[in-house]
Amino acid sequence: MFRKIFTIISITLLVASVTLAQTGRIMGKVVDQQSGEPLIGANVLIVGTNFGAATDVNGNFIITQVSPGEYSLKASYIGYQDVVMRGIRISGGLTTEVNFRLPSTAIATKEIVIVSQRPIIEKSATNAVRIVNSEDLQALPVRTIGDYIGLQAGVVRQDGLTYIRGSRPDETGYVLEGAD
Repeated sequence: MFRKIFTIISITLLVASVTLAQTGRIMGKVVDQQSGEPLIGANVLIVGTNFGAATDVNGNFIITQVSPGEYSLKASYIGYQDVVMRGIRISGGLTTEVNFRLPSTAIATKEIVIVSQRPIIEKSATNAVRIVNSEDLQALPVRTIGDYIGLQAGVVRQDGLTYIRGSRPDETGYVLEGAD
């Protein structure tokens, strides 16, 4: 029984070592061409495959489990020109070093205009929120802020007094933009 388990484990380890020995690694560094500073978060991809890596804080990258063969590597970073290196040979069980020096480019784009819009429903509000701008106030048939407040839900104006949600006039207070 022990001999069978030992044989199975030995064969498994042998197959795994042969399989892992048939792949290689690519490692290197991506830096700015002019200053030599490392580019943090630059993308390095093996063209035509799903393999790639991003650089660390020192500009270093490692791509593992690459099948032996000849590949092209592409390094890209925002604000820099993409650089492609062709004819990179990968051998099984070995590490190939590839370093990139990316030239910077001036990014020229057209003007982008973003217009924000208020959502219809404010998900974070825990109570009823009403936002009124000056155009809304000008369109209403009111002369004073008191008249406008009288138009709101739960507010009653009677005999020159304002009752909010059934309260008495002396219990009511409202603030508009920090002014009483």
